[in-house]
Amino acid sequence: MIWYTLVLFVVLSMFAISIVWQQERIGIRRIDRELDAFAATLDNVFRDEVSEIHDPAAAAEDARATMAVPGRAMAILDGHGRVLSAAWNGFDTHPEAFRVNRRPIIIDGHPFALLVAAPLSEVLRERREATEAMLIGLPIVLLLAAAGGFWLTTSGPVVAELRSALERQRRFMADASHELRTPVSVIQSAADITLARDERTADEYRQTVSIVGTEARRLARLVDDMLVLARADAGGYPLRRENVYLNDLVAECRRTVEVLARTRDVAIRTSSAGDVPFTGDENLLRRMLLNLLQNAVAHTRAGGAVGIDVSADDHSVCIRVQDQGDGIPEPDRARIFDRFVQLDPSRSAAGAGLGLPIARWIAEAHGGSLVLEDSQSSGSTFTIALPC
Repeated sequence: MIWYTLVLFVVLSMFAISIVWQQERIGIRRIDRELDAFAATLDNVFRDEVSEIHDPAAAAEDARATMAVPGRAMAILDGHGRVLSAAWNGFDTHPEAFRVNRRPIIIDGHPFALLVAAPLSEVLRERREATEAMLIGLPIVLLLAAAGGFWLTTSGPVVAELRSALERQRRFMADASHELRTPVSVIQSAADITLARDERTADEYRQTVSIVGTEARRLARLVDDMLVLARADAGGYPLRRENVYLNDLVAECRRTVEVLARTRDVAIRTSSAGDVPFTGDENLLRRMLLNLLQNAVAHTRAGGAVGIDVSADDHSVCIRVQDQGDGIPEPDRARIFDRFVQLDPSRSAAGAGLGLPIARWIAEAHGGSLVLEDSQSSGSTFTIALPC
């Protein structure tokens, strides 16, 4: 907070000094333009007078009388610097208070000099007023900024939300780098070991390529999931809404997951009251259902079953996914929707702990919710509620 105030004070002070300096420069340039115009006019008048009366001193006196302006000093000098005519208006006693323009001219081969000057009092007054304004305004702005900064750093909800967002981003990047490091390390190790010897059998090469392919697919899924969450956090994932039947989408996802279920000796049972129309992003809804089904199959004991029930009323659609696993301990139930959370380390190869967070985001993006409805030693039930 102190450093913030000091930096702000330095920045505002430099800004105030530059404003006063620029304002003075503008005032001086304005006077210079006026003096240039005044000297040019005096030049023309003096030339005309010389051409008429052929007496430089008399011509200078007539030109001075014609061009006399209150507050402006002027003088016409001959080639030797003698004053032919002048109206000093205070310039002769306080020359430092005037801005001077001296213009040498030649008339009929004779040199002359025109001297015109304007007082700097107006410029000095403007600078003094600007300085006073800055001296009054700078502390006020600094005080308001310091008070606002203090409020934001102590109790401001905007900063609290910003801190939370930055913390989530920092944690996400740390977890993501850890998860990405594992498949990359496996691929690199497999390749290095295989290439370490000049001679390898075909089976050894085939095994290495299989390892690389498996880890590459895992890496691709991880990167895809991370991109989805990153775009969701940034608000850059627009929904492509279209009319779908959720019961058909559930049946399609069931057929996709049955391959995995058979390898784990797990049955999948579905029930639906009939057609359940819904308007939403079909690809995202499919991804949400697949994530839940794959999660349920992965945590169901061999010989068990996963149940999917789809029901609807006039206001909402409810999808329940029930597994027959060991359940989720009470302390961990609040963490299962956090990113990169894996309660069972033995299943870390199956995913990175992003399936449930993505599923919940998809439900919320459609205006609904995804919650853990129940979890016992006989299994867990996840419930999706979507508004019609």
